[in-house]
Amino acid sequence: METSTVLHNEEIIANKKKFSAQTVAICTMAVVIAVMAIMLLVLLTDTKTDDESSISSLLDAPLFDDNGLLAAQSDGRWGFINDKGEWVVNPQFAWVGEFTEQGLCVVRNEEQYGYIGLDGKYIINPIFLDAESFSGNNLAAAQDKETEKWGYINESGEFVISPQFDSAYSFDKEGRAVVEVNEKYGVIGVDGKYIINPQFETDFHFDKPHGTAVVCSGKKYGIIDSQGSYILNPTFLKLSGCYADGYRICISETDKKVRLTDENGEELVSAGFDAFEWYYSISEDDDKEICKKADCTEEIYKNGYCFTHWLLS
Repeated sequence: METSTVLHNEEIIANKKKFSAQTVAICTMAVVIAVMAIMLLVLLTDTKTDDESSISSLLDAPLFDDNGLLAAQSDGRWGFINDKGEWVVNPQFAWVGEFTEQGLCVVRNEEQYGYIGLDGKYIINPIFLDAESFSGNNLAAAQDKETEKWGYINESGEFVISPQFDSAYSFDKEGRAVVEVNEKYGVIGVDGKYIINPQFETDFHFDKPHGTAVVCSGKKYGIIDSQGSYILNPTFLKLSGCYADGYRICISETDKKVRLTDENGEELVSAGFDAFEWYYSISEDDDKEICKKADCTEEIYKNGYCFTHWLLS
């Protein structure tokens, strides 16, 4: 009887120890999970803050265009719907752009580009190898099928600036367009005459409202005015466009550090940094440029592609 009682007591003690060990293990696991959850929550909160600041401006823009239309895809084909979800332009195109103020939209069938009206019917037949949207001056860059050169067409689809460029970009509000000839970039006016002769190694655009552009010559970056005169000779390995607050970001040739400059490229502080907020790692490849993360976010949002540039981090 005593032996049985002792064994029974030992079994109770063993079970209690086992239960205690299990309890401790469960509590420890719960604490670990709680800590991990808190860390994840902090991480997500930080990420959300960064993402919100980069895309908040996108949410300020209307989803539907000025004509009340939204591009939509069905069974691999694109068309346009209204705010009731009804097809206004039936899905029939391989790709569609956006309708302009003139009510024209560049579209692609299986191989070529043309332009449709708000009713979905072709106004300019798909006869171009590639094409851009019409700009405010009623001209659009288009690639001729026969010569494979780029020129500019009017709303009737006629070339008013003959196909002669290796690549061409849309005209801005000031009536300037960047074009490429023999791997050099320059600027033309709406009359097709050169404002800035082709001489730069990469494409570029003019900043608003400063009216300056970052250009590359001799694998170095500088700043020009609207007429092509240098405000800052090419001295930097990399140089960003001008931000709304008047700052630029540069990569110095001497130590490859990141620095701030004013709108004219004058360095504001002597100290160099490895990175600034909003940027990914720098690439020294000749065909990479400095670009804001938010800019890429907007490009993805609007056109579904980006990341052709490396960023600072």
